[in-house]
Formats: sequence, C-alpha cells, structure tokens
Amino acid sequence: MNIKNNNNEFKNFYWFATGQFVSQFGSKMTSFGLVLWAYKESGSVLSTSLLSVCYLFPEVLLSFIAGSISDSWNKKKIMMVSDTVAAMFSFGVLILMSAHSLKVEYLYLINFMLGIMDSFQNPASEVAVSFIVSRENLMKTSGLRSFFNSFTGIFAPVAATSLYAFFGLKIVILIDLSTFFFSLITLLVCVSIPKVYKTVDTSESIISKCRLGIQYIFSKKDIHSLIMFMAFVNFIAAVYNSILSPMILSRSGDNDVQLGIVTSTVGIAGLVGSILVTRLRPVTKRVPLILNIMTFSFLICNALLGIGRNFYVWTFAVFAGNILIPLLIANVEYIMRTKIPLTMQGRVFSARNTLQYTSIPLGNLTAGFLADNVFEPYMHRVSAGKLFFEKVVGSGNGSGIALLYLCIAAAGVLGCFVFRMNKDMKRLDEN
Repeated sequence: MNIKNNNNEFKNFYWFATGQFVSQFGSKMTSFGLVLWAYKESGSVLSTSLLSVCYLFPEVLLSFIAGSISDSWNKKKIMMVSDTVAAMFSFGVLILMSAHSLKVEYLYLINFMLGIMDSFQNPASEVAVSFIVSRENLMKTSGLRSFFNSFTGIFAPVAATSLYAFFGLKIVILIDLSTFFFSLITLLVCVSIPKVYKTVDTSESIISKCRLGIQYIFSKKDIHSLIMFMAFVNFIAAVYNSILSPMILSRSGDNDVQLGIVTSTVGIAGLVGSILVTRLRPVTKRVPLILNIMTFSFLICNALLGIGRNFYVWTFAVFAGNILIPLLIANVEYIMRTKIPLTMQGRVFSARNTLQYTSIPLGNLTAGFLADNVFEPYMHRVSAGKLFFEKVVGSGNGSGIALLYLCIAAAGVLGCFVFRMNKDMKRLDEN
C-alpha cells in the first residue's frame, strides 16, 4: 500500500471511529442517566437491573439475524437507521419527561427497543471496520478503538452524573441527541465503506444465513476454540465485575470515594493499555500471548483483590489486571478479522457474540448466588476451614467475597492451562 492510500485509509477510519465514539459517549451518558433516574424513582436495585436485562435480551436473541442481514445489506444504511430509531426513543423519553409522564415501566420497553437497534448496529459497525482498514493496520486501529471505549467507560458516567446533578436528565438526553446528529453527518459526508463485489445467492433465506454462521464456527475448530476461550474469560470477568463493588463497600465501611478510585482505575488501565497497543510491534505467535495475558490477569488481579485488605492493594490489582486487556482484544480481533472471509463476518461475528456473551449473565447469576448463599455465610460461621481462610483473606463483612476472588483466580489460571493444551487453538498462528 502506498503512502497516499495509507493516509486516505486512516483518514476514513478516523472519521468513522470518531463519529461512533461521539455517538456511543452520548448514548452511554443517557443510559447511565436513566439508571440514576430509575433508582431515585423506585429505590430498587432490582428495578434498575431489569433495565440491563431488557436491553441485553433482544440483543442476544436477534444477534444471529442481525449479523446475517449486515452481510447482505448496506452497512452504512444499517448504522444510520439504527442510530436514528434509537435517537427517536431518546427524544420520546424527553417528551415524556416534559409532560411529567415518564415511568420506570416505560423505560423497560424503551431499553428493549434500544437493544433491538444495537443488535443491528453493532455487527454492521464491526464488519465496517474490516472493510475500511487493511490487514496490516488492524492492530494500530484496534488500539485507538480500545482507547475510545476506555475513555467512554471512564468519563461518560462521570459526565452523566455531573450533568444530572446540576441540570437534570433532560440536558443529558439533549446532549445525546446532538451526538447523534454529529455521528449521522459524519457517516453521510465523511465516511466511505468500500464494497466487496462477490457473487451472493440472493435467494438464500435469513434463517439459512444464520445457520451458515453457526455452521462456519463449528466447522472451524480453531475459531470455535478461541470463541469458547473468550466465553470462559467473559464468565470469570462477569463474576469479577458483579462482586467488585459489594466487596469494596463491605470491606471499606461503605466508602464511596474508595470505590470510585478503584473502579476508575479499571478505565485508566484500559486507556494506558490502548496507547501501548498502538506502540508495540505485532507478534507472530498471538495465541500464547492471549493465554499469557489472561493467566497474568486472573492470577494478579483476582488473587490480590482477595488477599488485599485496603484500597491501595485493590487499586494496584485492577490496574495490573486490566492494563494488558486492550492488547488481548487487539490480537483476538486480528485473528477473527483475518481468518474469517469478509462476506461471512457479519453472521459469524453475530454467532460469535451470542456464544461469547451468553456466559456474562450466567456469570452474574453465579456470582450473586455464590456470594450471598455460599461464601459469605461460610465465612460467618465457625469451622476449621474458616479459621484457616481468615488468615488469608481476613474476617468480617466481605471476607466471603474475597475468598470467592481467590477461587475465580484459581479457576481462571486452571482454565488458561487447559486451553493452552488445545491443539486447535494453536493452529490459529499458522498462516
């Protein structure tokens, strides 16, 4: 690729990534603002949790269909229509608020519809990157996308909370709508998504396309093994995320400042790691690197969270455990985008997402059950085992969750060892 074409490619990608980043930042602010509003209205954690369920359910349910459609339809149009419909629902919330008619029950329906829109928007956006960015630039652009995602994760909740506190939910939604127009204009005027001209059987039904995506994954044992590994990682990560805030609050005397420092450090580590991705040279053996990163993360992060007794240790643990995650994601993305044909990526990515991400709600449910019904009660009753574990994780409220962190650290390291023996995964490094 010559210098001029390379510059045009990056310019095209930067416009695309910036537009998506601004739109996602606005959407994230509104999502966080709605959670704050719902909690203040209902006073129920369960009510706010159901908002996430209503969003996740249609996204997982429609993922196969949406991915198949994104392979056949114009990806720019899919993103524009999805964003437009989502903006209409945000505008609907604004109207209901102005009429003093907004209820938590309405947000369940709105989140359900937003989940449907994102189920179409996400695979189209993912595949569009493969069309815009050449193979040799995937690692560098992945670092920038990880940077944007981490930035959004850190500052969107902060911005939403500040704006909500001083100006209310309406201004948050108005800013979200302005980010929608920026993203729409960027897609229309500044972004070009190349077409891949290949013969396509237009008579093929959507159901057949969905089935092909699933069949492709199961026919490629190397790809299937990588997806199963990431599903395992997501399960452990879901347990980790679900119990982090309860443990810190329990062990710090409900100190919100310490919780804020620790949780913000996760995003800061992601930002630093994203910058590192753009600076590091690509490796030739990606699978060992992926497994080494997760072994380190499981061992250092989860183990120190369990053993640590103060937020200094917890802060170091989450920083060390998350700084290399963008490098993991970049290498997984590189493998997926270079091993799967462009014309198949929509349906395959959607099938992959369903297989990978269904482990997240399972991890959330498992974490809640184990923490409330197994580990916390165990550390509050008298037994020889409890006395031994007290020497490792301490005692009192949150000690059971700390013990659970040690268990998922061991489970994570063991899982990495099992996948390290997987011959199919090793073949991913073969050209």
